[in-house]
Amino acid sequence: MTPPSTPIDAHDAVARRPRIATPLNLLIVLASVFVAVVWLITLQRIAFEREQALAAEMEANSSLAIAFEQQVFRALKAAEQVAAFVREQYRRQGKAIDLRRWVEEGVIREEMFTIVSVVDEQGDIVSSSQNTGPVNYADREFFTAQRDARIDHLFINQPVLGRVSGRWLIPMSLRIERDDGSFAGVVVMAVRPEDVTRFFQQVDLGPQGLLELAGLDGVIRARKIGARSEFGLGAESLAWFQRQKLHDVDDFHDSGEGLDGVARIVSYRTMSGYPLMITVATGYDEEMATTLQRRSTYLMAAVGVTLVVMLFVGLLALMLVRQRAATDALQGSEALFRATFHQAAMGIAHISPEGRILRVNEKFARMLGRPAEALQGANIFDLSDTEVAAAARSFLSEQLVSEARALSPEIEKTYRRENGSLIWVCEASSVVRNRQGHPEFLVLVTQDITERKHLEARLCHDAEHDALTGLANRVRFHQRLDQALESVRDQQQLCAVLYIDLDGFKEINDRHGHTAGDSLLQMAARRLEGCVRSTDTVARFGGDEFGIVLGNLHGSQECETVALKVLDVLAKPFDLDGSMVRISASVGAALFPLHAEDGQDLLKRADQAMYAAKHAGKNRFHSADGQG
Repeated sequence: MTPPSTPIDAHDAVARRPRIATPLNLLIVLASVFVAVVWLITLQRIAFEREQALAAEMEANSSLAIAFEQQVFRALKAAEQVAAFVREQYRRQGKAIDLRRWVEEGVIREEMFTIVSVVDEQGDIVSSSQNTGPVNYADREFFTAQRDARIDHLFINQPVLGRVSGRWLIPMSLRIERDDGSFAGVVVMAVRPEDVTRFFQQVDLGPQGLLELAGLDGVIRARKIGARSEFGLGAESLAWFQRQKLHDVDDFHDSGEGLDGVARIVSYRTMSGYPLMITVATGYDEEMATTLQRRSTYLMAAVGVTLVVMLFVGLLALMLVRQRAATDALQGSEALFRATFHQAAMGIAHISPEGRILRVNEKFARMLGRPAEALQGANIFDLSDTEVAAAARSFLSEQLVSEARALSPEIEKTYRRENGSLIWVCEASSVVRNRQGHPEFLVLVTQDITERKHLEARLCHDAEHDALTGLANRVRFHQRLDQALESVRDQQQLCAVLYIDLDGFKEINDRHGHTAGDSLLQMAARRLEGCVRSTDTVARFGGDEFGIVLGNLHGSQECETVALKVLDVLAKPFDLDGSMVRISASVGAALFPLHAEDGQDLLKRADQAMYAAKHAGKNRFHSADGQG
């Protein structure tokens, strides 16, 4: 009897089930792994592109914050220089100082300051660049702060409504002291808040961009958001103001809850030497729009991959296309950064720690009169003269070893253009470090200050020289006299003062006119300069009176020799446009230490001797001891 057999179909079904299920499970596992890999790559790419875009925008904002900081810093330094100059002149001239005339004559040329005034210790305006009428500032913060605290630096007030202009202004004041250190008033000037944020017009921060100057006292000096200007508001609730208490310089992404609800990419800096902070911010949605759009695209692509995993080859090709689009977008972001870099109103250069130029913007290249391609790769120190390069090298070396980030130190130096001419610049430096804290490169922000340097030199010269003859004025004369007296005291030699008055000048001035009289004074000045050594000083006191300082004399005979030479050269005819005229001179002399022990008495004795010579018949020399 044959045993019953197992049905073949059932056996095959049992045998084949594991063989079918195993490839399917493997396929599911492979598909799951593939999907997981796809999602992992997608999320990493989203995070990477967001980090890169955010870092690029923070770098751009940081450079703009440095540039805005330097603009504000230079404006405050200019204000401090003008205030110090006015204070010094007020100490010399007292209430006779005339600021309106200074503005009309161009001695004060800073256009951003709406008004410059000198205020006495009672708070009353002594002199102003505008017609103010009776105004008292005794209750203003800028006055009480300078009065109650002995500080010798610029005080930057909160915005106030001006009592003269009727407009909102930011007053800045500098303390005036008497010789005994007591309070004598302030020099005050004011700037409009909108002028502080004029930098906003030079760069495109977008409709939601923010530019802000705030005091560390928690009050906004000036702010501009898009086209809207604000000032005088509180800053305590702002995220960057709170962070500044912990970190002087920082870049971060702010949600905007403390201001207007707009998320922004923020860069802020605390100014060195002033209780102020600079903030530059751009709208997060505006600057990250391309990145956020790509994020949505990546997520949709990942969902698509999950749903159509069996078509992963086609999807992979699509991802490659999208990857190429992402690369093009990144290149577009880099092009936008480069455009911002090259269109900046300041000269900007990135240099290696060794001084090799990595890149420069167009403004920097134009300032130095060299093509940007020629500058790239060159050594920054080779663009200056040897002594300047040595000082700049030492300055940058100090920045590289310094760990402080709150300060963007600056140096005033010269560069040599390709045509050989010199350009004066104010250059700020900032060190960019890697995650380990090692310097990667330095950012130099450069401003052309050649015109300011020329103005300073001209103001210095005009303050100490006679405008008509170019000789030293009375102030410069006394300075040189004090120096000469100090020198001869150490060497036990003589020093002499000659006081010269032209005889007959008034008659010639009345007969031929003031123009001819001025010409005669100029020719007389040149002749007097020819009578002395290069180390001596010839000065015009005013009118037809001149003075000479003779230092390091070995005997009184040397003084008499110069005096007789002066009489001789001034007695020779002068040609006034074809008319030959003659004058003479009365010369008085006094010697140190024979006739006086200090400069004031020496000049007084020489003046008396000159009048003795004039009363004795003019055209003669008379010494303080009665000889002549």
